[in-house]
Amino acid sequence: MGKNWEWSLKKGKEQRIKLEVDARMHGLPFNPNNIPLHSHCGTMQSHFNKGWRSVSAIDIELRVNGNRDYQHARQQL
Repeated sequence: MGKNWEWSLKKGKEQRIKLEVDARMHGLPFNPNNIPLHSHCGTMQSHFNKGWRSVSAIDIELRVNGNRDYQHARQQL
């Protein structure tokens, strides 16, 4: 995998976490199926999408709850 592809994958995950946590903290709706456009290059967008979809509910819970430990986040789910 090229460095740009890895970067797109990382950006997809980072952006999803940022937007979903922000929506949760402000009581706004969030639809994870609405993936934003990252690049007009199909390969870059594909890797961004993979990163976006790789975010789990636990990733979000850990950030919303102030990075509490894994066990606490698991109990919340």
